[in-house]
Amino acid sequence: MPIRAVIFDLDGTITQPYLDFDGIREEMGLEKNGGPILEAMEQMTPEQRRRAEVILHFHEEKAVAESKLNAGARETLAALRERNIPIGILTRNRKDNAWAVAHKHGLQFDAVVGREDGPVKPDTFGVLHLCRRFGVEPAQTLLVGDYLFDLLCARAAGAIPVLLANHDRAEEFTRHADFTLASLTELLPLIDRHNGRSESYRRLQEN
Repeated sequence: MPIRAVIFDLDGTITQPYLDFDGIREEMGLEKNGGPILEAMEQMTPEQRRRAEVILHFHEEKAVAESKLNAGARETLAALRERNIPIGILTRNRKDNAWAVAHKHGLQFDAVVGREDGPVKPDTFGVLHLCRRFGVEPAQTLLVGDYLFDLLCARAAGAIPVLLANHDRAEEFTRHADFTLASLTELLPLIDRHNGRSESYRRLQEN
């Protein structure tokens, strides 16, 4: 089955890792290793949550302002567009921040699902929503991310989980991925091999 769409995580995947989640937890008054921030915020009182949201928004907006692209991100997105493969972004961040990253770096996303749209990763909501938007089956869709939640939600939705192993915890997550990439530069060759494009290119070059 050909790859007809690619969904990317944002922070740490399109952009270089920046957010210090342990530091953010401590600033919110949570345990340093207290688990995912969004889930912890759901257990807060309304007043605590308002304060936590201010802290989180500050750090997320700073991350946008300071953001740098991961190696190969710009070229990979451009090549996907040339192949008419739609590009989705699925993030636990806010949708506006994803579009701000696109604007800052001159990137084109076809659709973005942020945390305000519905249940966040590892829930399957975002993957299924983007697949419906693009008119593709999950089995025809790669989900590329650097963290466990990306892989788990891809697997549960029936999409193809791809791990970007660009950090020191990546080895913990590899067993949940169908493919592991050291860099985004490895994504296009993977897609082309899967779609049989490399062979057609080779024949064209020989003629």
